Amino acid sequence: MEEEHQNPPQVGRRRGRPKLLSDAELRDQVLAAAMSAFIEQGFARTTTTDIARRARVSKRDLYRLFADKTELFAAAIGSRRHLILDLPRSGGERHAPLEALRLIFRLDLSDRDADERDAMLNLVARESLLIPELNAILYDTRVIQSRELLMDWLHGQIAEGALPDHDVGRLAGMLMDVVFGALLPRRKRKGAVDRTAQAQDIMARLEIVLAGLNSISRKDSR
Repeated sequence: MEEEHQNPPQVGRRRGRPKLLSDAELRDQVLAAAMSAFIEQGFARTTTTDIARRARVSKRDLYRLFADKTELFAAAIGSRRHLILDLPRSGGERHAPLEALRLIFRLDLSDRDADERDAMLNLVARESLLIPELNAILYDTRVIQSRELLMDWLHGQIAEGALPDHDVGRLAGMLMDVVFGALLPRRKRKGAVDRTAQAQDIMARLEIVLAGLNSISRKDSR
């Protein structure tokens, strides 16, 4: 008679309950998934089903946190706008204008964060052209207010005497054109971006703008 073999009982291997996430954690998870989907597929082709699947959440939870796909788009961009412009700055900070602009325009980002920043800039630029209503929503909800924040910072620099008095609206627009024009070239890049060389190029451009601003100020004071 064959001897019966039984597997020994396993002790201490209980199947635990899945971790319950807070609403804040669920929100971050959904926003990360939404950003990934929007970058890969664009706004029109992305569905809330896609986002829920990527985030591994139920559509019920998704709609509990966000009213619709448009709100999700605005929230996803807003959650990562610090990658585009680091404003407002913390109080008591003291940097020369050129170094402050390096930090404001996030030329200190890691390669991974810089790649995400570039993808987000391309996303906003592309979708704003395809669906103008999205651009209006981003401004109406104050998700995109980069120029206004930069103008506020320039006003502060002028008040402190760190920069000469100038039309801050035009100056803010010029600074953003200089930086984002370099980050979003008209021709598609081939291969990986040399972030060190890119930052050095943008810093050189900013230095020229500041030098020109100081030169105009000296002429005006004569």
